[in-house]
Amino acid sequence: MNGSDVSCYLHDVPAFVEHELAASYETLHSSLPFFRVWRTLGNASCYIDRGAGRAPDILLFHCDGRQLVVLNEMIDIAPATLERFARYVFDHFPAVDVIRFNAVRTDPDHIGFPVQRHNAKDTWVIPLPAMPGDYLAALGKSTRAKLRSRLNGISKHYPGFAIEYLADGDVDEETVGRIAQLSEQRIGSRGVRLKHDVARMMALARTCGLVTLLTIDGRLCAGSLTYRVGTSWFGEVTAHDPDYDRHGLGELCMYHTICESIRRGGRKFYLGGGLFGFKERMLGERLDMDQLHIYRSHRCLLANLDIAATAFAHGKIRRLKLRLHRRRGTWLADLAFRLFHACRNKAGA
Repeated sequence: MNGSDVSCYLHDVPAFVEHELAASYETLHSSLPFFRVWRTLGNASCYIDRGAGRAPDILLFHCDGRQLVVLNEMIDIAPATLERFARYVFDHFPAVDVIRFNAVRTDPDHIGFPVQRHNAKDTWVIPLPAMPGDYLAALGKSTRAKLRSRLNGISKHYPGFAIEYLADGDVDEETVGRIAQLSEQRIGSRGVRLKHDVARMMALARTCGLVTLLTIDGRLCAGSLTYRVGTSWFGEVTAHDPDYDRHGLGELCMYHTICESIRRGGRKFYLGGGLFGFKERMLGERLDMDQLHIYRSHRCLLANLDIAATAFAHGKIRRLKLRLHRRRGTWLADLAFRLFHACRNKAGA
């Protein structure tokens, strides 16, 4: 299907889209390497809107009954672009009543269609300076002092301490598996059952990965896995051996990973979601994304009350979880999280 500036490849994602997706969004969750590993592209279609004087808007999607689900996540999308896409979909896909975006940042209030919207995800992003020294200088005084003290302390106590970086094809599964295991042990100590998908992590790491290793006499004591898309970097996992808790190796590992991403041309570093003071101390700025449902008409909204009710419930649950996170440390919030994780662990057993 073609329009003056619009192309749509039905059940096909052309190879040239890989570079353009990275250039347009520079975000992991809207990149072909991520989609190939973590999503199903077999029946996906590709919408491209090439407006004059700007990077193309490229949206991958698949149809799920009455819904058209957009695969791109964690992107900014202009209201005008959103409206053009919605009109195109409703003009060319008569069976579709609802368009769903799982995690986008936009303003849909005046696009001419009924909309449901609620906060769905968040991440912390660090705008990176040109040099690692500039980043260190920008950190708070106490954070700088703590990082220097910890690095001096670990080097003094363990002369065999070393830092190493592995990228793309040099990343090996044994190392990634060990980092994942340390992460699972740390999170498991809080009563949360977690199992990393090391095979998929490795598949993505071989394409765009960076592993940071902190070792003592060749033994892994902390490590991280990060992915690169354009000039943006995305933390997947950081973990350390609990034997070295007092040395703060997790934070040291993250700091050195950020510095290495700057040396490799990084302009943004994404720390992932959650409410953690550490991410603020590392100069992270919170970025919120919304789930968005766009309905063909008010009549279609009423005809799809099951979808609307589910979206409404997810929004309420999300608000409750955020409220509990802000009150973490109080007995009521901690009890709620223990019950939640116990139920999830039982369901996953």
